[in-house]
Amino acid sequence: MLDLRLTACAELVRPGTKVCDVGTDHAYLPCYLVKNGITSQVIAADVNERPLASARKHITEQGLGSSIRTVLSDGLAQISEQEADDIVIAGMGGELICRIVLGCPWLRSAEKHLILQPMTQIPYLRETLCAQGYEILQEKPVFEKGHYYTVLLCRWCGRPNPADELFALIGKIPESNCPDRDGYLLYQAKRLEKIAAGYRRSASVKDMAEQYQRLAEQIRRFLPNG
Repeated sequence: MLDLRLTACAELVRPGTKVCDVGTDHAYLPCYLVKNGITSQVIAADVNERPLASARKHITEQGLGSSIRTVLSDGLAQISEQEADDIVIAGMGGELICRIVLGCPWLRSAEKHLILQPMTQIPYLRETLCAQGYEILQEKPVFEKGHYYTVLLCRWCGRPNPADELFALIGKIPESNCPDRDGYLLYQAKRLEKIAAGYRRSASVKDMAEQYQRLAEQIRRFLPNG
């Protein structure tokens, strides 16, 4: 059974597509996709041999070796354009995800879908993707084990569209119908308000306090009683 983060990733995979799971670890996601009939062609890729060995063991135990292929690869370096249509990169920092995406030329196609689940540096990820010609189509917020996460569905559009500060912070979350939408937005608003309160204690950065407070108020407007 998948955790909520990977379940959200699986829900964004297009049925019948060829999938590559980058940083597959134990290949839980590839096995789930095949066992549930979402796809029959998955590459489970990892940069290290040890997690890949764990992936092979799990795949064999599930009897899915004919549908899931393991590949030792730094990001997508060893994956060809013909081998994957939906690319999942989950459980990594935003900066590393950016490096993997921007380092793969064949992702610059509207036919390819990117399903990204960053653990850190989420504003940086949104800003960089938008600036480099990718569009964020959808986001699925998830609350699990005391933390809020988001899963981004992206594709190449070829039009750089710099993200403003508000979009970098919350992206497409306001448009989501996921149960954790309001919790995610409230968490971000409170976080910004806490930062603003810290800046207010120093007269030299009072303008920063106002900036963070303003962003928090903008986020709260998306909430039911905002």
